[in-house]
Amino acid sequence: MDRDQAVGAAMQALFDAADDDAATGGPDIVRRIYPTVAVITADGYEEVADGELAGFAARLTP
Repeated sequence: MDRDQAVGAAMQALFDAADDDAATGGPDIVRRIYPTVAVITADGYEEVADGELAGFAARLTP
């Protein structure tokens, strides 16, 4: 699984969880609130920027 697939899977899981459980916070496109998502590779820890997460969230929204 490459980086984009991993970030996309994480965002999809959070989106689905928030849809099923009101107490779970998911991506909020309207208010531009996104979860903290990070990737860990051989090069280390990297947080995914909100701008990038906005793109993933937009693709998940019908």
